[in-house]
Amino acid sequence: MQQSESPSPRPMVQEVKEKFDGRVQTFPLERWLQTPDLFVGRWVAEADNDFGAPVGLMSWGVWWRTRAYGAYRIHAADGSLLLYRFDALDRVRIDAGGVRYRDLLLDARIRRDADGAVTVRLEDEDEVAEAVMEGTLSTQAQRRVRWTRALFMRGADRLLARVDAAIELAERSEFPSPD
Repeated sequence: MQQSESPSPRPMVQEVKEKFDGRVQTFPLERWLQTPDLFVGRWVAEADNDFGAPVGLMSWGVWWRTRAYGAYRIHAADGSLLLYRFDALDRVRIDAGGVRYRDLLLDARIRRDADGAVTVRLEDEDEVAEAVMEGTLSTQAQRRVRWTRALFMRGADRLLARVDAAIELAERSEFPSPD
């Protein structure tokens, strides 16, 4: 899969992640595609970035207003695909400023090896368990996390294809509408 190699004069917007503990993190993104139900953005690491990422590392971010997850497709500076990372989430809002959502703690790293085999590594299940024990994760959020966990484990191929299709659509699109 080929990524866009030339810099693009895309509008800059914000990814706003509402952490479960109430903290809010913001990340700058190039807006590549925006519809009422889908947002695709891209971040390219520059020198001395806040994340310690190598210069040129690129991350596509894909969020759907009605899906229980958001995804990142991460590429090395040479364009090679490193991995996909997924977050369980809710309360996704897409507007002219970018995308905003609440992170529901559970993450997954998904890789496809050279033979096409997919491996899924779940992360932060301990944080989910702690939130359940403390009573801070609502019954509805618990159901959403369980459903999303099962999707990560049993539907990884479908998830990767969905993310790839959204990014390919974004790469073919004209400047996205902020409306």
